[in-house]
Amino acid sequence: MNGSFNGIRLRKIASRKTYTTAHGTILESFRVAEIVRDLETALRLGDPAVLILGNATIEGTIVAFSASTQDGYEITIESTSKPS
Repeated sequence: MNGSFNGIRLRKIASRKTYTTAHGTILESFRVAEIVRDLETALRLGDPAVLILGNATIEGTIVAFSASTQDGYEITIESTSKPS
């Protein structure tokens, strides 16, 4: 799957999951299976996030992320809007 995150083009979005917590908060988690140097500078907890995919735009706040040279990136956004 292709898309962009905060204006950074992503070509290998390997997975996307949507969770709803007991409090009704929507969490969108996605994994990027490539190393993107520009992405590393854009990952700050609490910063605004916009994930654009072919079939959805998700806006929210970065609440978690991890990076690995073997697995790429795992990023979680607390959504402020329903996916469109």
